[in-house]
Amino acid sequence: MFDSWLTPAPQPDDTFPAHSIGKRLATSPERCNVGLIGLDRQAARKTREYLYATVWDFDQLSITDLGDLRKTTNDFTIPLLRELHTSGITPILIGCSDQLLTAQYLAFNELNRQVNLLCVDSQVQLSAMEPERRLALDAAVYRKERGTFHLTHVGGQQHLVDPALWSLFDANNYEAIRLGEARASIAELEPQIRDADLLGLNIRSLNHYDAPARARIQPSGFDLQEASQLAYYAGNSDKLSSFGLYGLHFKGHSESEINLTAASYAQLIWYFLLGYSRRVGDFPLDTTGFKEYVVDMRGDISLRFFRSPVTQRWWCELPPSEAKGGERNRYVACSNQDYLTATQEQILPNRLVRAFRRYG
Repeated sequence: MFDSWLTPAPQPDDTFPAHSIGKRLATSPERCNVGLIGLDRQAARKTREYLYATVWDFDQLSITDLGDLRKTTNDFTIPLLRELHTSGITPILIGCSDQLLTAQYLAFNELNRQVNLLCVDSQVQLSAMEPERRLALDAAVYRKERGTFHLTHVGGQQHLVDPALWSLFDANNYEAIRLGEARASIAELEPQIRDADLLGLNIRSLNHYDAPARARIQPSGFDLQEASQLAYYAGNSDKLSSFGLYGLHFKGHSESEINLTAASYAQLIWYFLLGYSRRVGDFPLDTTGFKEYVVDMRGDISLRFFRSPVTQRWWCELPPSEAKGGERNRYVACSNQDYLTATQEQILPNRLVRAFRRYG
């Protein structure tokens, strides 16, 4: 089905136990939900060694290993990812260089709706002004023919990011959640992730000890448990349909460092799959059965919040005139704390203010 783009993945080891992922992979992409793809063959094969050995705890989820890219260029990769999206298959992309993050989001470029990209990285791979378009996010922000686009960045470290980029984020109503704020409450990142269509996570967003095989030493970052929670949220989001891992480097690193980082890749993928297998389809396209809460704000503004009776997750409804891009953009994911802030303090949370501006 995808043979023109991909070479087959190696067969799992026969010694894996019956309850392992390696023994439960689907052999055909037809009707599968999730497909593993190696953007870098060496990184993917090393990650598979650890991923295949982990336990299966994904109910009836159908997962297949589609193999490795034949060519690692954006022009070659974009049509494959579009085909996967059309086929209803969520790709898990296993890469090294984050340059193919560009292909990951440009595959959505022709969709006639708002596309939300979320990046988890210690740095912001974006030029502060219209550039030579060589950084991973430049095409998203500066490409004139791009479709409607929104960017959320999580985990940026102040000493590693050009201050001009924070001003650029503000000017475009993008969201930037720096590392300290993010780690203060990992659970409060769930709404941002739930609003994303695709997520790219660079392994350098983790602290050095959990992922040492990387381009350079950066001691601070998320620990692996926190990053695994983010991966779970990504898998559990009904909207998210592409998950990419980047940043593993082989050159100059010991075998033990490479193995530990590949094992971290595998753990992040496992928690993404766990979240995916627990999806319940509670995005409120139809609010029947949802609990509705109306909050009257100062200035004759009324907000309508909805809470899922299944997951207890929250959404805020945008006024119809501001919900550009169709029904799926009419509801912005939010948290219980956002609702309490609006109710008790009469303050509209910043992310909802940005959403009103973005769609207005």
